Amino acid sequence: MPVCLSDVSETSGRIEIRPNRSVTRKGMTLIYIGICAAAIVVALRFWWLGAWMVLPITVLELLVLGLAFRMVERATRSCETIDLSEKAVSVVQKGWRLDREWRYPTYWVQVIFRPDPRGWYPSRLYLRSHGDTLEVGSWLNDDERFQLSQDLAKIIYGGGGLRSTPSSQAQT
Repeated sequence: MPVCLSDVSETSGRIEIRPNRSVTRKGMTLIYIGICAAAIVVALRFWWLGAWMVLPITVLELLVLGLAFRMVERATRSCETIDLSEKAVSVVQKGWRLDREWRYPTYWVQVIFRPDPRGWYPSRLYLRSHGDTLEVGSWLNDDERFQLSQDLAKIIYGGGGLRSTPSSQAQT
């Protein structure tokens, strides 16, 4: 599961959200080495038979495949960390290029879960405060995003009851 709750209490907590990845960096490297070994063996056989152009094209293809694996590995290093306390809600989004941070006063934060009315598109989960809206949990599926909205609301609004807000009709 890509959501990790830690130090969660009635009024504070830390939630870490990561994209789901099925293979580690070491595993991806081993897969790449295996593909390279098999492709080079086949290319060398063609070179031995006289089709010498297969070898440089194979090497070029393997370089492109390695670049694609590297890009996928970088993209899966992203994460979102939501720190909740009595005074502030802090969201840090880390990517392979940049880190961004938002900080909102807890009392003014609204948790907004918006499912698609037709069910065609994924639901959205927003934190809103003072006119600033931030989407969180974009890597999660609909069920995990709904559970995250319930957990956030429980911690932010205290005891599971939603604080009376004008947008409470949009919070499902």
